[in-house]
Amino acid sequence: TVILLNVSVSIFLHTVDTLTLSKITVLPTLYVKNNLLRDVCKSAAMEKQRAIEMNDSVQVWQIPLQVSDEIVQGYERCLAVDERSRADRFRFPDDRRRFVVARGTLRHLLSHQLNCTPQAIAFCYGQYGKPQVEPAGSEGQTTAQSSTPGNCDFHFNISHSGELALCALGQDHRVGIDVEKMKEIQRLDSMMSRCLLPNEQALVKASQRPLQAFLKYWTCKEAYLKAIGMGLSQSMTTVEVEMSPPRLVQVPDSCSEGWQLHLIEVPEGYAGALVVEGNSLIEVKNWEHLPG
Repeated sequence: TVILLNVSVSIFLHTVDTLTLSKITVLPTLYVKNNLLRDVCKSAAMEKQRAIEMNDSVQVWQIPLQVSDEIVQGYERCLAVDERSRADRFRFPDDRRRFVVARGTLRHLLSHQLNCTPQAIAFCYGQYGKPQVEPAGSEGQTTAQSSTPGNCDFHFNISHSGELALCALGQDHRVGIDVEKMKEIQRLDSMMSRCLLPNEQALVKASQRPLQAFLKYWTCKEAYLKAIGMGLSQSMTTVEVEMSPPRLVQVPDSCSEGWQLHLIEVPEGYAGALVVEGNSLIEVKNWEHLPG
């Protein structure tokens, strides 16, 4: 027995391939079995809850960087000696503030995941400088450590631009994230020729907002290169991206099928992208600063 739905219905379906929530519109002429929509929605909600309970979700935190001096000072107190030295090398106070807030917030986020204090987090670094977390041997150990990536089994990544930072907590999944503030780029055509493939350049030039289109490609490519630990040491032209739907077409290690690309919804004037190894639920959250 089927029922003709005489209204337009929208449901959220949890897809197996991306493990994200995709919006599906059911047209008025669609025939469905009785109670199908209820069962699908219930199944999606249960699958999402199971993923959260199994700690198999990737969290993306949006972090505002414009905060009071009191909050900056609180974050600075939890930084390691080398991080404070790095902060002091910034020429402009605003750049120093952004670094301290981003790094301090990162420590607080990781401390919740690792059940330790923010000060107890130690970092190890990959060959091209990608930071990874390694719980310190003691609470008093706060200096950065040099270690092989294999010793760091909790994956994360962070990026900041302008007054916004994005932090991805990947758990067992390798992740890369990038955010860029939209600002005028001198000689955009020259930049595109160095970063985009010919078909990507054509799509950007045909866009009504070429700067926004270019930065979407940029963030997707950089997010992937950060996820594999290469960063901008690898040419962006080695990564091919499609935007609709977002996916990696070709990547340097020829394993594009093992990675999922997500465009992150960020405030107006920014572009953001996330790349995750394997399938995982993506949770986007907003960080709220509290006086320390």
